Amino acid sequence: MQQLGYGMWDADNHLYESRDAFTRHLPDHRKRDLFWVTDERGHEHIIVNGKLWDYIPNPTFDPISLAGSLTDMFSGEKSKAQVHMDGFKVVEPLSLRPEYQNRDKRIERLDQQGIEACILFPTAVSGLEEWTRDDVKLTFDLLWAFNRWLEEEWGFAYRGRMHATPVISLADPDEAVRMLDWVLERGARAIDLRSAPVPTAKGYRSPGDPIFDAFWARAAESGILVCVHAGESGYYRYSGDYTGRYEFKPFRTTAFEHIYHHGRPIMDFFAAMVCHGAITRHPSLRLVSVENGSDWVAWLVNLFKLYYQRYPGSFPEDPVTAFERCVWISPFWEEDLTSLTEYVPVERLLAGSDYPHAEGLSEPTDFIKGLTAFSEGDARAIMRDNLKSILAG
Repeated sequence: MQQLGYGMWDADNHLYESRDAFTRHLPDHRKRDLFWVTDERGHEHIIVNGKLWDYIPNPTFDPISLAGSLTDMFSGEKSKAQVHMDGFKVVEPLSLRPEYQNRDKRIERLDQQGIEACILFPTAVSGLEEWTRDDVKLTFDLLWAFNRWLEEEWGFAYRGRMHATPVISLADPDEAVRMLDWVLERGARAIDLRSAPVPTAKGYRSPGDPIFDAFWARAAESGILVCVHAGESGYYRYSGDYTGRYEFKPFRTTAFEHIYHHGRPIMDFFAAMVCHGAITRHPSLRLVSVENGSDWVAWLVNLFKLYYQRYPGSFPEDPVTAFERCVWISPFWEEDLTSLTEYVPVERLLAGSDYPHAEGLSEPTDFIKGLTAFSEGDARAIMRDNLKSILAG
């Protein structure tokens, strides 16, 4: 663990859902729409909407991936095959890590890691909305059940240190506002929203469409962080025209699919929010990109500059100004963060560890290793002050 001399504010921590995360508050009339089954090998699975929900191959999370076990792969030092060939331990019993599913144990772990506060994202639920996209009422029934469990088990601002993110869909604009009000009443300072076109009952819509203005107005007024965390975007429906694979296949993604999907859902989301005017109509929105990396930022900003110069009348305002005003980025530590500051001011960068996922950092404060080219003051801003300024209220 890096000794910083101050407590880190981590923009990307994770919990693992317990077995009753979706069922504890599931309405009786939905008991056949989400339930657990055990196959002939004794492995447990979740059935959602009449189909095997394989977004997480092992939804019990037992055994669980060792935190940071793929760090060498993501830093470019080794391939995934080399990591496994080296005999590195990649899984462990969940019983060894009670802090992954217990908030008081997690507070103890934060203390050990030198983390003062964090945004805490769930894991499995990030794939839910895409799976239920054809049934808006089912989507909300399941998200209501999940968010009630999340509030009970973790709280939305536990001890002022762990800000667990309820997950909200825009698919029903009125219900989205009702859910947002509900989480705000319970102290939420951050929510999780996916980067994708919105599957409403009347067809797909841009998240920047005015039909969602009541939601964006409430989010802007409250100052809540709208975190757009990596998850199942549904982009396999587009790459499928090349591959014939129209559904997400966990851990079986091809090289083409990796390239096709890289950075596109998040870039498209922010392009829509800017070009379709949501950011202009709600200029105090706080939008945070989490676990999407940052190499897409230069591409998007340069496109904003190019097309604003060519067609200024097609934009509600200067798109770069809009983007810089409302968007914060939590990049990957191994990226070229110095070059990123050519497109995003230092005060808009947030350190996020992705702990305890395999592709994240085994020790969150190790993020500082990616900031060696920054001044001590700028590094502290990224590691602590920037997130604290917008999350602490």
